[in-house]
Amino acid sequence: MNRLDGKSTLDGFPLLHKQLQELVVVLTVASDPADVRRLMQRLAGTAISLERLLAAEDPVILHYLRAAFTNAAQGRTDDLRSDLLDASRHLFALLKAGQAPDGVRKGSEGFTILDGLPVFHR
Repeated sequence: MNRLDGKSTLDGFPLLHKQLQELVVVLTVASDPADVRRLMQRLAGTAISLERLLAAEDPVILHYLRAAFTNAAQGRTDDLRSDLLDASRHLFALLKAGQAPDGVRKGSEGFTILDGLPVFHR
């Protein structure tokens, strides 16, 4: 299996999801093009390292990522943001269907602690 910073690529899915969310936020608020470019480069590195696994698990995510990079290169910010949101949504579903990502632990009495925020579940 591919490795990503010393971890298995399965551990890279939460990282990819976090990067997608961060980019959407940056694109939604007044963003500096240099920040977007830097975040897109980081996203590209992560996506490349996860490409095989994404192709096996959910190729639609790759479709949206490729479209996002095309839209970024052509300066179509709204389309870029839309593709990133779609990729994030599909990746979230994949993460939800699999094991809980790193940073998630079960708490007591029906709560899940996610990045320090308690979420009640039934």
